[in-house]
Amino acid sequence: MTFSIQPACNFDACALAKICGDSFHNDRNTQLKALGKNPYNLEQSMKTSIPQQIASPNTIILKLIDEESGEIAGWISWGFRGFSHTEISEMQPNIATTSKPHTLQPCKADKAEEKDNTPPEEIGRASVEDDPIKQLEALTGADLKNWMDRLMPDGIRCMFVSSLSVAPKWQSRGFGSALLKWGIEKADKANVFIWVHSSEGAWQMYQKSGFEVIGTLDVDLDQYAPTPLSSGDNRTWGHYVFRYMKRLPRG
Repeated sequence: MTFSIQPACNFDACALAKICGDSFHNDRNTQLKALGKNPYNLEQSMKTSIPQQIASPNTIILKLIDEESGEIAGWISWGFRGFSHTEISEMQPNIATTSKPHTLQPCKADKAEEKDNTPPEEIGRASVEDDPIKQLEALTGADLKNWMDRLMPDGIRCMFVSSLSVAPKWQSRGFGSALLKWGIEKADKANVFIWVHSSEGAWQMYQKSGFEVIGTLDVDLDQYAPTPLSSGDNRTWGHYVFRYMKRLPRG
């Protein structure tokens, strides 16, 4: 099996968004957020986020392409703190010529949304007070911001993983580790650490690549769940542990 790692472009956004949505299909935190009064759709959210990340001079998004099929198997978004735009630009990999060009997946038209005439300030207040999912998002968002402030104060140089997704059919083949390896080599060369806010299902992969847990957020999802878990013998949502992980540079 051969693959190439290439820089992503805006034309890849919908394919990358779908990979992200599919890869988190069984993630309990993502499933729960979809039950809110304003249901969270990870794929749709990433369709907006990915082009913004691609346009950012402080981010490099890479896609991993299976050369035999031409499919995008996975992707990663690398963030940089304290690097000049020139330094980041020079890290971009060259566009490789693969044996088979990958096909672009067009974005499906979103369903028209009904217009809500509720004043914005009332929407914001109600969304937190009346929607436990919004309370969960506020909790996890505040915790992430706290760790970002601790890990990336002014003057620090580091790299971080914003997103890493591998399509379900390509998982357990080392593709996630391959995408990580690219950044690890860059971080070691620049003598900087890497950190990541890991989902519950990915932290062991990061651990195998040299990341260590430096903090956790243990959330009892049942405190925020509007309905019981719909499948499985255990119908409770249970606890979900977010892990903050860090990898120090190695010479």
